[in-house]
Amino acid sequence: MKVKLYSVKMYRKCLIFLVFYILVAYIAVNGTEFDYEHQSKWYDDFRQCSFNRQSPIELNSNEAVISYDLPSLKFIHYDVPYQKAVRSENNGHTANIQLPTARLDSAYIVGGPLLNGTTYIMESLHFHWGSIDTHGSEHVLDSERYSMEMHLLHRNTKYATVEEAREHEDGLAVLAVLYAVNATVTEDFVGLNEVINVLESISEFNRSTEIDNFLLSVLLGDMDVDEFYTYAGSLTTPPCSQAVTWVVFSHPITITPSQMERFRRLSDGHGATLENNYRALQAKGNRSVVLRQKRRVLESSVQSALYWELLNKLKPQGELVANDGK
Repeated sequence: MKVKLYSVKMYRKCLIFLVFYILVAYIAVNGTEFDYEHQSKWYDDFRQCSFNRQSPIELNSNEAVISYDLPSLKFIHYDVPYQKAVRSENNGHTANIQLPTARLDSAYIVGGPLLNGTTYIMESLHFHWGSIDTHGSEHVLDSERYSMEMHLLHRNTKYATVEEAREHEDGLAVLAVLYAVNATVTEDFVGLNEVINVLESISEFNRSTEIDNFLLSVLLGDMDVDEFYTYAGSLTTPPCSQAVTWVVFSHPITITPSQMERFRRLSDGHGATLENNYRALQAKGNRSVVLRQKRRVLESSVQSALYWELLNKLKPQGELVANDGK
């Protein structure tokens, strides 16, 4: 009888241990669960999600501080293909691409709104999109929400990991690229092809594949990277760490409806269509938003007689600039 009782107790202990082990393993792999349908629950489960420096926010050109003197961003090794294959995965929330940071020619950024002397190394990139083309981006520009938004996550190199970096206000820098679907456009934006071509392989949750010769620069195409909004914010997914310097490029890239549709074929962690994976807008509060712009010569000035008169005075004698008969 004692032997039988002892066996039952041991069985219960083993069962409890097994359940605990499975729970720990699940959390280690998946983290604390969250979804986009119940974003209000984030405030209960992740403390920082309710703080006052959250992202995304609405960006308005008529409210931003215009700067012509803020340095431009420098993209180092963005035009160098990764020699090692990069990993693309469906984590149930997005299509994520993890990039190696150990190589000597790792991609990184400097300049712009980043503090002098700081270097931010490229860590990963992912996307946010909607169920239809009129919404999907996280940031809103001048009251317009775009079809999709790509985030390029960079880590301040003075911190060893993203987990460490997100505990510091200067820990992370995220570049946001907006994509606008145009139904009249028939030619694909080729810069997205290296991502789109592997989406079918990761259509289901927890599926992953590799991309050879991955090149970051093509993702930006010929977009004007010298004009952007910047502000201090947070990660847009839990734990919502307030550690991000945001750079949101102000000129969207046009993509075709068929390209956008490929993202909507992914499934989330519950087998449903992965879509509307963007966070609701957060309060801007008293934060400063800077809009970097390039100086332009106003068309009215170029066409004025005074402009041509002054320009001719600056030219060497005998070298007059024609005013097209005006």
